[in-house]
Order: sequence, then C-alpha cells, then structure tokens
Amino acid sequence: MLAAGCSAPAAQPPAQTSEAPTSETTPTPVVMAPGKYTFENATGATGTLDIPGQPDPEIEKLRELAGAAPTTYLTVHVDNRKGTVGVNMYAVSIFTPEGKELKYVNADTYIDELRPDDAPAEVYNQFIELGNKHMEMAKPKAVKDFVLVGPTVPDVIAGITVYPTGMSGEVDALPAS
Repeated sequence: MLAAGCSAPAAQPPAQTSEAPTSETTPTPVVMAPGKYTFENATGATGTLDIPGQPDPEIEKLRELAGAAPTTYLTVHVDNRKGTVGVNMYAVSIFTPEGKELKYVNADTYIDELRPDDAPAEVYNQFIELGNKHMEMAKPKAVKDFVLVGPTVPDVIAGITVYPTGMSGEVDALPAS
C-alpha cells in the first residue's frame, strides 16, 4: 500500500536487443547414429540398448512360418537389481531429425500379431509359448534381456525415448560411453 502523496516508480520497459542468435545461444541438435545406448528410469532400473540388435532365431522361425516380411530387432539388457517396480520394456521410439517417430514394440506384441488364426494347434501353440516367454518382466532385483521389433533403424537419429514400464514413465536413452 502506498502512502498518500507517494507514487510507485514507473515500470521500465524490457531492454530491447537487436543481436541475432549465435551458435552460443542457439543449441545445435545432437545427431546420433545406430549403436549402444543406455537409460535409467525413476524407479532405479537401468538398461543398455543395441540399436539395431541381432535377429532372434526363435522369432525369425515363426516370422518365416507366418510368411511375414523381415523386421528389425532392438535388444535391451535391463538391470533392475536396484529397481522398485517391474520393467516390461513396453516400447522404444526412435526419432529422425525430420521429426518422424519410429516405434518398436516388445516382441510379445509382434508375435501375437504374427500368429495365424487358422494354424494347426501345434503351430498355434508355438506362437503362444514364445509370446508368453517375451511377456515376462524384469522384476525388482532381477536382470533380463528383452527383444523389440519395428521398422528399419535410420542412419541418423535425433532422439530415443524408452517406455520401460508402459506408456507412462518414459525416459530418454543416451549414447553409451
């Protein structure tokens, strides 16, 4: 509150600058390439991604049996020994410099999509068993390897987002040192 006869100082307009942004003020986008990446989530799990990874022979056998097109594999090694929540490696998104998102899903989802509905019971059960194997999570105090599948990995990567426990709780993966 102002006393009678006193006035508040006049507000000063913000200083105007005419300097153009420089390389010191404009961040340069980080350009990454396929290789090893790491992440750590808020619940204590850590992971190492191989982008791309090696094809999984069991999944490849079922893919060929279903007559599906070749796919790209990502492999993820999760160490949840310090974690407090199970990790199921729901998905990984790789972003291109143009902003395109390439989505890689857990192998159990892929195997389920491959499974032919009209397959004989013996073949059908092979898909179910392998899908169930890839559905298992890395429980707290556990270490587990995961396989994800999706499109061809781009030569230039602008960013990688990992969804270790579903669509919430995503974290960025960074190049391994």
